[in-house]
Amino acid sequence: MNPLLNGLNEAQKAAVASPASVLQVLAPPGSGKTKTLTARVAYLIGPKEIKPSNVIVCTFTVKAAREMKDRIRSLVGDGLEAQLIMGTFHSVARRFLVSYGHHINISKNFGIADSSDSLAILRRIIKRRSLNIEPSVARSRISGLKAKNIRSDEYSRTAKSVEKQEFSMLYEEYEDTLRSSNLLDYDDLLLNCVELLRRHPECVANIEAVLIDEFQDTNKVQFELMSLFAQKKKAITIVGDPDQSIYGFRSAEIRNLHKMKNLYPETTVVILEENYRSSGSILLAAMDIIEQDQSRPAKRLLSTHCIGERPVLRRVPSSAAEAKWITTEIQRCKALTGGDLFQNSDFVILLRSASLSRHIEFAFGKAGVPYRMVGGHRFFDRVEIKILLDYLRVISQPSHNDALVRIINVPARKIGEATVKGLLEEAECEQWTMWNLVLAIAQGRRRPKTKLTAQAERGLESFCNLILTSQAKLAEEDSDIMALVTHVLKKLSFEKYLRDSYGEDFDSRWANVREIIAQATDLATAVARGEDWNEDDLPTIDAIDQQPHSSAQDVLAKFLANVALTTEVEKNEEDGNADKVTISTIHAAKGLEWPVVFIPGAYEGSIPHSRAEDWDEERRLLYVGMTRAQSLLYLSCPVKNSVEDQTTLSPFVSPSQTQDMFDIKGPLFSFTVAQDLARILRRKCPPESAMLAGRDLVERTEDDYWPLDGEAP
Repeated sequence: MNPLLNGLNEAQKAAVASPASVLQVLAPPGSGKTKTLTARVAYLIGPKEIKPSNVIVCTFTVKAAREMKDRIRSLVGDGLEAQLIMGTFHSVARRFLVSYGHHINISKNFGIADSSDSLAILRRIIKRRSLNIEPSVARSRISGLKAKNIRSDEYSRTAKSVEKQEFSMLYEEYEDTLRSSNLLDYDDLLLNCVELLRRHPECVANIEAVLIDEFQDTNKVQFELMSLFAQKKKAITIVGDPDQSIYGFRSAEIRNLHKMKNLYPETTVVILEENYRSSGSILLAAMDIIEQDQSRPAKRLLSTHCIGERPVLRRVPSSAAEAKWITTEIQRCKALTGGDLFQNSDFVILLRSASLSRHIEFAFGKAGVPYRMVGGHRFFDRVEIKILLDYLRVISQPSHNDALVRIINVPARKIGEATVKGLLEEAECEQWTMWNLVLAIAQGRRRPKTKLTAQAERGLESFCNLILTSQAKLAEEDSDIMALVTHVLKKLSFEKYLRDSYGEDFDSRWANVREIIAQATDLATAVARGEDWNEDDLPTIDAIDQQPHSSAQDVLAKFLANVALTTEVEKNEEDGNADKVTISTIHAAKGLEWPVVFIPGAYEGSIPHSRAEDWDEERRLLYVGMTRAQSLLYLSCPVKNSVEDQTTLSPFVSPSQTQDMFDIKGPLFSFTVAQDLARILRRKCPPESAMLAGRDLVERTEDDYWPLDGEAP
């Protein structure tokens, strides 16, 4: 047997070694989908001898791409994984646009407008036009249209009402602003790649296999992109689970699985049925809930573990009481299993909405339970890093108006907010970029309409001098990104600026800057050694020319693009390894697992959410939350919510046959229970003596403080 198939069950083996050109692998939670997809990639570039550079693998997160690449490296070695065209849909699309975008009039040095850039552009247009729409709503609406491949010109043709005509104007101006700034937003990366591959299919003439992870999360444009990637050989493998389609608000199309079968009638389907994560009783409850959706394809999900403790569905008097109950249950669980079986980091609180965390955070703080909120400040969102990155953006791409506006007076150059606003309006009225305007003013080639003080004029000259000298530095023959970063920091006196502005936490902020310097150093070293640092490289194809991208300017552009495309930046090790309870939304927890899961707020209006239009998706969301649990699962419902309104139990757990799957209070934690928990988690069971000693550490050994009917004690 091929060694790549070692350790796989029969369904996984069938998926990995399938001779089918078009393959759907339906992978429920905990069924080993990543292991299967990774082995499939390794099988194609190993025994099937497909060149790695002719294989595209698309994931939905940077983290997933990294993990897959590491696993493939361990399976095939020889650096073959580095030759794969692998990453998120957006990063793969960007690679094709960098190499071939000039064929559709996109220059290789385009910038990427991140979410804050897009919002800033929309905010300015809305204010200038006196439109009655929230910028965040407009951005979501534009993104939704682009996800359906509806451009601004197409939308304008169907805009009949006054409201739609106003929005059409906003959409068109937004697109014009991006174009004039040489920017693409995230959706544009996909749309323009679709246009490129439609008009120039020779760009992917070499592609022999396309593999897509989390296929149920794809939207209309991503589906088309998949088909275009595979247009030569029509060899596609997707891994997905319709029961975990929870991103409708991002325009994900659950119908894409059916659409794929219609487009490729020869599609072979392999279903993975064995679950390696959760206890039998957790799976039984989760399956009972998801099977309430009669329209879903029937699938089994079999646990490889023992039946374990039944999940808990607990009624409590209020949201505040619910938070206290969760706190005491965590303490009881740890103490009564001997203190060693569970750590704080084994517990997660999964919320339908982040707004539900207030009472839980308060209760944890009062009880001294350490916790972390998923989605804290990411590295590249920290103020000192954003300032430095904006300088690099303007150096790389002076037409980036929003980046320029953010830094033109940082550190202070006596250029006030009103002056900056006036200059920006002047530039937009003249259809100039902000950079062209301030440079012309600084060089005496233009008299500004905006009134400038003598100090502001000197500030503009200082700013322009910094950008121009930095660009000259970058253009030097032996220049690299490290030299550029060092030059910018020195010209800004950035260390002094941070010390003066943020004295109390200067050390941590400067440490972050040093981390950027280290990244620049690593990149410069890799380039100097001629290492394969440049993942933008695509295989050369005779029928169509690529643009070269190996200069220092290209390295900087790639560095900035990586920042824009990195949606998951890992926290520093100290925080990542800390023993803390996790509080997260269910959406953010997809793909993860914990030994013990709490899902509070199991009432109508919370889950399903009061504003939800698709109850089937809300049911899938609860299913995803429940199937994050390995050994213990708790759902809870307060009789009154946080604003003291009476609640109704969620319809997903209210049927009597569903309630029969749950216990009405937390487990007793006998020695037999502890043995089962340890077996599921593959951990050492604590001695019975330690469990008995733990009884002295808690006020109550049973979950009996709040009456079972949810009334106040």
